[in-house]
Amino acid sequence: MTVRLHARADRHVGRRVRERRVQSGLSLAEMASALGISTVQARKYEAGLNAIPATRLPAIAALLGVEPGWFFEELEEERVYRPVLPTRPRMLLDLVRTTDDLPDTGLDALCAAARALVARTG
Repeated sequence: MTVRLHARADRHVGRRVRERRVQSGLSLAEMASALGISTVQARKYEAGLNAIPATRLPAIAALLGVEPGWFFEELEEERVYRPVLPTRPRMLLDLVRTTDDLPDTGLDALCAAARALVARTG
């Protein structure tokens, strides 16, 4: 029972690391380099195959701009994992980066246009 709980926690934390890494626009290689680990090791962390050492978690949290506890949020809930990741992360990341220089009125107009497009095609 304890082993299953640990494995579930390792997978959950790994998924949350991946989710936040993608949201932050970092590639796996970039994250690994910043942490001083191999890309293979970073991939194992994200897959939950290797537990992330407690001593490394604060560095990962700082790199990704969250508190260490963020990785454990929703761990207790028994549910199917649904990552908060876009289905087309690279395209959306490019869109987000592009909109950084837009004034708020331009961003509001872009959001309204996107909603209208979804309503027409959805």
